[in-house]
Amino acid sequence: MFKASLAQLRGSKQTVLEKEIAKEQSTALGKAGRRLTAALEAYQSDKAHQFRRHTEAWHHQQLTEAVYSLMVTREFLGFVDCNIEWICQQYPLPPAVLENLVPKSQMEYLEREWHYR
Repeated sequence: MFKASLAQLRGSKQTVLEKEIAKEQSTALGKAGRRLTAALEAYQSDKAHQFRRHTEAWHHQQLTEAVYSLMVTREFLGFVDCNIEWICQQYPLPPAVLENLVPKSQMEYLEREWHYR
């Protein structure tokens, strides 16, 4: 009887730990997505005002870093297949950002297979 209780305790602790890990993972993924969304909104707003606040190159750099952060976070969580393709479908990225991240051969693949641009 004591062994069964100990096994139950061990199992419930593992479940609590797994829930905490999942919570942290989803928080990290959400933060990376919100960072990219905010960078895109800032880019689009500044673009509408002819880049008065920051240069277009500065925005491209911010967007590149935000996309990279989201890509890495997704990969750590196991989303490795079609990672950049998924991001391109979800976020309207300027072509210069992808050119910073993706080799030319993969860019052609994105344009051909995922109809990006």
